[in-house]
Amino acid sequence: MRSQLLLKIVGLYAVLSLLALIGLLTALDVKQSTDAAAQQTEEVHKRLRSIRTDLESVDDPEIVLASWKQTLQRDGYRLWLVDSDCRALTSADDQPTAEITLQSVVRSALRSGQAERHIRIQSNGPEVLAFALDASREKEDPRVLLTVIALEALQSNHAPVRSAAARAAIYTWIFGILCVLFVAAGVVQPLQAMSLNLDQSIERTLREDVLLSISERRDELGHVATALHRLEQEREDRIAKLEVAEREARSSSDLLSSVLDSMVEGVVAIDREQRIVFLNTGARRLLRISNVIGIGHRLYEAVRVPAFLDTVEDSLQSHKMETLEYRRSNEEASLVLVVIPILKGPHTGAVAVIRDVTEMRRLEAMRRDFVSGASHELKTPLTVIQACTDTLLGGAISDPAAAERFLKQIEEQSERLLQLILGMLQLARVESGQQVLHIEPVDVVTVADEVLRGFRTVADAKSVQLCLTGPEQMMVIADDEALHTIISNLVDNALKHTASGGDVTVELVNAATSPEIVVRDTGAGIPAEMLGRVFERFYRVDRHRSRERGGTGLGLAIVKHLCQALGATVSVRSELGRGSEFRVQFPAS
Repeated sequence: MRSQLLLKIVGLYAVLSLLALIGLLTALDVKQSTDAAAQQTEEVHKRLRSIRTDLESVDDPEIVLASWKQTLQRDGYRLWLVDSDCRALTSADDQPTAEITLQSVVRSALRSGQAERHIRIQSNGPEVLAFALDASREKEDPRVLLTVIALEALQSNHAPVRSAAARAAIYTWIFGILCVLFVAAGVVQPLQAMSLNLDQSIERTLREDVLLSISERRDELGHVATALHRLEQEREDRIAKLEVAEREARSSSDLLSSVLDSMVEGVVAIDREQRIVFLNTGARRLLRISNVIGIGHRLYEAVRVPAFLDTVEDSLQSHKMETLEYRRSNEEASLVLVVIPILKGPHTGAVAVIRDVTEMRRLEAMRRDFVSGASHELKTPLTVIQACTDTLLGGAISDPAAAERFLKQIEEQSERLLQLILGMLQLARVESGQQVLHIEPVDVVTVADEVLRGFRTVADAKSVQLCLTGPEQMMVIADDEALHTIISNLVDNALKHTASGGDVTVELVNAATSPEIVVRDTGAGIPAEMLGRVFERFYRVDRHRSRERGGTGLGLAIVKHLCQALGATVSVRSELGRGSEFRVQFPAS
């Protein structure tokens, strides 16, 4: 089992216990050497006193020394009986070495009675222990017992004890290591199992099994495993709650993003440093922001309109809502900017909402034009009626010829006023969708023939050739009255703008893909720059001449809106001096 913790525990114990054993053995060896030396010294002194006693009891010291030398040589001793000058008194063949060190030991013994000293007999020789004992009978005859023993002999006496102690220490050290290894393995093995099986990549059930198996221990490791198991369960519960919260937050964020992206208005959120933190599709479309610009870019990188940037800056500094309406460069589009500062929460900054009000402004302009045109158109007949009435009341009523002439003018202007009001009412119904249309198959030939019969008298009076061409039957899906109004207004418009001797032709084209009604005249034509406005209410190419012809300026506007209600399209082509052509295309039946 490879474990760094196990190696550290066992290794540390091995080193510390080895150092302790070495210190203990060293101290024991020193103590034993000291005790052995003291014991050996006592033994030597005891033997020397015994030899001195033997020498005092006999006259011939040679016999005593010879006997003791044999005994002492077995223990590594050498023995002499010397005088004060360290000369042997018993045997000339066995003289001690003439060393000053031995002589000093002998003289010390003569002075104090006995002496012992560690000396070297030769400068390069081994160290020895010398003992001397005064054995003189009389002061005039000094004699000293001198013995020398090598230190190796002393050390050899306790070498077996030292060896036994060393072996015991080694066995104890190894046994201790094995015990520590066994105990440490019991601690490290569960820790290693937890460290290997508590990784996120391991299956949760396996992690729980490992923790439960270790928690059965009745020690601190079991308590740790139990605590880890509880923490694991709490962690899993918290992760599950966080995942649910994250899914809900992501769902809310996605929903909010989808809602904001589906808005027609543009929304741009910025922080205090005017960095973009949100940008929806509408903002990209209205502000012409490329896909390169995104979250994190500065606002001035996305929008290059100085007034826009100044409004945002003013709102951020004043902490108030600011608005701005401006036109997009090189376009007729009108945009309204509303900047709302965000003052609370972690995401302070501002939200800019951009709305396209081009259609609103166009409708407002149309409303103004309509009010102006309607007022002007209504004022003209009312002015004539009022003038004629005032003239009659002023005395002209007594003149039958003048009265008849003024009353005819009143009748004509009243009829014109009625037609104008009826036209405005019909246009209002068509635009608002309140006019009820009965969509069904309608024969265009029948409706066109009926319309042309109604205009035949007017055409003959103006010497205009009015004719219908095309197939004998052409069916379209439409409303009968709406179709009648469309053809009537187009033919009426063509007759009003065609001079005497001209032609007005109604051509029916029964195409399979899109049936068409074409009203063509040979009138004065329409300038190219005015073709786009001929379907506006109260718009006239030649206002003075149109009023003389009795037009209300609402006929073509009614045609346009009725065609839209029926799903058809109306278009115009014209050339000055050669006439105009209005074409109504119906969808396939």
